[in-house]
Amino acid sequence: MRDETNGPGTGGEQDVSQLATAVLAARLPAASPWMPRREMEELLRRGPDAAPPLIDVLRRAQGRGDPLWPIVVLGELRRGDAIPALGLFLGRMEGGVNVAAAEALGKIGAAALPYLVAMAAGEDRGRRLAAYGALAMIPTDEAHSRLKDALARDRALGDVIARALVQQGRPEAIAALAASAVHAPKWMRREFESAIAALVHGPVAPDPVERDWRLRYRRLPALGWNFPLTWLGVAALVHRSGPRARARAARGPLSLTLFDAITDIAARREGRPCRRCGGVYWRPAGLRVCRHTAEAMVELQAARLDRWLAAGVTDVWTALDDCDAAELRIARRGGSALQRDLVAVGRATLFWLVTIRCEDLPIGLQSLRLISNDLRDPSRNGPASSHRIPYFSPLTLRFAHVNPHNFS
Repeated sequence: MRDETNGPGTGGEQDVSQLATAVLAARLPAASPWMPRREMEELLRRGPDAAPPLIDVLRRAQGRGDPLWPIVVLGELRRGDAIPALGLFLGRMEGGVNVAAAEALGKIGAAALPYLVAMAAGEDRGRRLAAYGALAMIPTDEAHSRLKDALARDRALGDVIARALVQQGRPEAIAALAASAVHAPKWMRREFESAIAALVHGPVAPDPVERDWRLRYRRLPALGWNFPLTWLGVAALVHRSGPRARARAARGPLSLTLFDAITDIAARREGRPCRRCGGVYWRPAGLRVCRHTAEAMVELQAARLDRWLAAGVTDVWTALDDCDAAELRIARRGGSALQRDLVAVGRATLFWLVTIRCEDLPIGLQSLRLISNDLRDPSRNGPASSHRIPYFSPLTLRFAHVNPHNFS
């Protein structure tokens, strides 16, 4: 099993706390595609003093090395002096650096507003798109006002601006969205309707995985060594593909009317009941389950941890490396959908453990067993035994809606 810091030219066993800040920063661009987590954590621990060498490394990373890791650390440091260096990567598509740079600027917040406003007024569509994604992360009146003004000015990216306003979650944007929908092309009108519906129903709780940079930007073999897409990454791909492809992507089997979108709570995925048992979905251990799959899925998650512990793996990060290795083997030799889903279940369980700040697998296994015992309490969830699906059955995965990319 690989060590995440054992990329080209690094010595994973060396104590990173003994290295100079400039040396740590210089290591980051050479670590692709593996995340140099220990170096990044150490740079963040050193705080603002780490920013100058990181900015210098990022400027030199254009065309030489992977700029993703310096971008991520600078975003987490939230330093205003990093704005020009981060802005160099807005609009670039390779390796997700465009999205990472936009999110880093959004994390910096109000200090980045003048720069982002200037980018949003420019001629480059890719940079404008990234700027709107960054503005969506800044919860200030000025950022909100700039996005609403852009609706009338930048109709080519109206769908992106609408989604940015949804992320801000302020219902006062509904009137501006409704006025802009009248002038939008047919394929884009559905995006405005969906945005209005989302603002009417209120915000959906953010995914805890997206709040931890060690998970959010972890590159996955099954995604071509990219990190999972958010709405901004999807928007960048859609707008890169041309107007005809955008229209085809927006075409669905049946278009929701605006009235239906606003009044029908079933249009929201999390509000839909299970078609098999009629119960609601919930996430006892990170995976979306209902009453007839919950106990079996938690047992399957515990079995995955048991497998790692039997192999001598005791921490989350080494187990995640094993998930990557398994995906590479499946890609190289071929594998069944069940094998891919088992890898996805293991990775989703590990991600969940990180979000609850449990990085030791033995403690994580104890937590899963406690959850499993609670699910067996007939006074609480207790599905009838005829509904229970054995944890080793592929049906467990199918009915739990496991997806190798987003674990939903």
